Amino acid sequence: MNETSRDVAVRKFHIWEALPDDMWKRLKAGMRWRQYTPGQTIFPDGDSDNCLCLLWSGQARVYARSTDSAHTALLRTMHAGALFGVHCIFNADMPPQSTIVASSACTVLLVPSSLWEEILTSHPETMKRYLRFLTQRIEFLNQKIQYLTAGCAERRLALYLVSQIPLDETPTRLDISAVSLADLLDLGRASLYRAMDRLTADGYLTRDGHEYTLHNRESLLTHYS
Repeated sequence: MNETSRDVAVRKFHIWEALPDDMWKRLKAGMRWRQYTPGQTIFPDGDSDNCLCLLWSGQARVYARSTDSAHTALLRTMHAGALFGVHCIFNADMPPQSTIVASSACTVLLVPSSLWEEILTSHPETMKRYLRFLTQRIEFLNQKIQYLTAGCAERRLALYLVSQIPLDETPTRLDISAVSLADLLDLGRASLYRAMDRLTADGYLTRDGHEYTLHNRESLLTHYS
């Protein structure tokens, strides 16, 4: 089995890089690749369902699933290296709680849940790495809960923006309406607008339509503690 440069890079992914050769070959033989165009739903789409998915390249946005499309909230932006679909491995009956949409051209690696479960139960080290990843995911979600339930409106907004905007002084487009953002942060719209005005007046936020730029994020987080 010839190894391409992409195969070599995939094998180095931190969760399964310790697999022995025979298990790696089984994983490689069972994985699939999918291409997505901007605006296309990545998950769930019928193909990525019941798979462990790795965003290999591109960016995607994660939205809370809602029966009311006008109140669909942007939860976060995913970059290359992000895993999703993790809930389906041992809990296939649980419906997905989010929708993932490509925000650029994306390449996604799909590992069927049955194959991934077989790999995990056959190789304890990979199981440990996967459990470590899930623990980190839980810690991240707990942190998000703290963001949304503690502090003033300015702090909630600041913490949300820091989680969505990767760099200082770099404009980032956030496709989320004021209604959805207010719902996500558990704020009234008037409170949200006042918080935006405060962050802008204090010099931490520049906004141009849907493009947001953060300045001095470390000071920002301490200023509204």
